[in-house]
Amino acid sequence: MEYAFESRLVADLGMNNGDDTGFYLRKGFKVVALEANPGLCRKAEARFADAIVEDKLAIVNAAIWDQSGEVTFHVNLDNDHWSSIETGWAGRDNSQTQPITVRSMTLGELFAEHGVPYYLKIDVEGVDLQVLEQLNSLELLPARVSVEDCRFGFQYLDILASAGYNGFKLLDQSMVPDLRDETSGMAFPKGASGPLGDEIAGGWLSHEDIIELYASTVRDREGNRIADRTHWWDIHAARL
Repeated sequence: MEYAFESRLVADLGMNNGDDTGFYLRKGFKVVALEANPGLCRKAEARFADAIVEDKLAIVNAAIWDQSGEVTFHVNLDNDHWSSIETGWAGRDNSQTQPITVRSMTLGELFAEHGVPYYLKIDVEGVDLQVLEQLNSLELLPARVSVEDCRFGFQYLDILASAGYNGFKLLDQSMVPDLRDETSGMAFPKGASGPLGDEIAGGWLSHEDIIELYASTVRDREGNRIADRTHWWDIHAARL
């Protein structure tokens, strides 16, 4: 496998309100931002109108999935962060959802249309595993990847290692609003993903060492959560 070390593109899968996209633009990257909720896409098109005109940003109204075509996407009317292809994920806590039909596309299709990014952010509410599983079918991969942790965290780490990533970090998302990016001067708002992997404090860990850290920090090897519910993580992976 090869990795896109020279790319200046970031793929923001699960753009939502655009705070992460705005950060990547401030860092000087070009961005392709994918979002299945058309209402959020319209808001982002207005917010980032200049970046779109300057060809620094492409907003794609689609859901990332394991096949291209169309798919039913469930918009959460109470909390748009929970919207998902997966009905159980979208409608958690008895919240209200509205099903809509949206374009679906694979990771390979996205990369073919917009280029392979240096950094791939995955936060797609319940279908992150389906995205990660596509990495091993691609010849050119992002040099850096992050994915929101869930009960499949050990599996996520194994998939990333099998795709050739050999450096790992955990970022406690509850701490992100306390962080500041020095190069762009950005203070991260609540809900933002936070800094890029290389700029997260601490060195990159091996697969073996991140498994040990994860098993003592997030959930045990039987899958039982050991961390307080006020903490949640993104897993960052790098090809070093």
